[in-house]
Amino acid sequence: MCFKRIKLSVYLTLVLLIIPYIVLADNDAVSTVLAARAINDFAFDLYKELATEGGNIFFSPYSISAALTMTFAGAREETANEMASTLRFAGNEAEIHASVKSIQDRFDAISDDLGILDIANRLWLNSGNELLPDFKRIVERYYGAGFSSVDFSREPDNARLTINNWVAQETRDKIKDILSPGSITTLTRLVLTNAIYFNANWEHQFDIRDTRHLPFFSRLNESKLTPMMTRTDSYFYGENDEMQWIKMPYKIPNISMVVLLPRENETFTQLEEIEKSLSSESLTRMLSRMRSERVRLQFPRFKDEQNYSLPSVLSKLGMQQSFRPDADFSGLMDIANGLYISDVVHQAFIEVDEKGTEAAATDGVVSVTGAERVREFNANRPFIYFIYDELTGVILFMGRKIEV
Repeated sequence: MCFKRIKLSVYLTLVLLIIPYIVLADNDAVSTVLAARAINDFAFDLYKELATEGGNIFFSPYSISAALTMTFAGAREETANEMASTLRFAGNEAEIHASVKSIQDRFDAISDDLGILDIANRLWLNSGNELLPDFKRIVERYYGAGFSSVDFSREPDNARLTINNWVAQETRDKIKDILSPGSITTLTRLVLTNAIYFNANWEHQFDIRDTRHLPFFSRLNESKLTPMMTRTDSYFYGENDEMQWIKMPYKIPNISMVVLLPRENETFTQLEEIEKSLSSESLTRMLSRMRSERVRLQFPRFKDEQNYSLPSVLSKLGMQQSFRPDADFSGLMDIANGLYISDVVHQAFIEVDEKGTEAAATDGVVSVTGAERVREFNANRPFIYFIYDELTGVILFMGRKIEV
């Protein structure tokens, strides 16, 4: 029996598809809406499953969705139907792939002078096996994927180390061991990797001299001193009876961190209520209600790293056959049957500080005086956050901070 493993990797830093062969559309101007909506709907589905486990959450729905969508191009029959449902695809295969490419083209066009958002896809194929031409054409053309031949059959651990070295290089050595010992065996035939590296300064940097160690309340009557950054400036801000939300822009135009902060209460139950209501629609409503306000922002300096093995979560979301020996990935490579996904591994890292990124930079501190109203946004308790691209509407990263 042969099987396929998918390995996904993602790194973020801040200071931080089946059906028989069809011809894909050649339309560079295709709208990003299809893929963006699918990615975001999938993000909220996945978040709600991860939230049941408690603690901090941090992952890249864009990275996971992109890697699984590449795999979807080789799926057939019920396997493909389940993947399409789980990944929330609304269009046909051609439209989805072209939409994903349109999003990636947007990110590839970002100048390194503004910040870094690098996305890399690579497929690692067992020596002696071949990808089917249609599948290979799709992942090359629409995902810019590279290909490498490794000897899973005879030297599985050397192949594992080769893949880990590639991931480390693509993530600037922040993720070094995405594949653990024993995760690659002599039965492995294909590994798909997706790596993301994000590095950008805040548009409005914090002054480190204003950072103070103050309590962060993880739960009622439980707090820990943590460095709280402070800045008073103009931000897009919104609020209602349940929460406040704010947009913290980066120097990369149209990319921001959006933070949802529950109102203070005695039982710390409002975070759970907000999580239940999260959706693409609710996020769109919140963003549309934001207005430029003077805000005194207090936000923790923090670092977080999360590792996920996702088969059980994806199965709960409806993607079950993919992980069984009767899966149908007959459109993927030259193996007649027995090809299935053994694991989906996702690792994510984030670091937030005054500059917005680990890279050194300077910026002028603007001092504004006057009697205008200043909103208070004090993130000294659990909050939800997104790294969001307004041009495509895609959630790149999503997290929940409970423990510091």
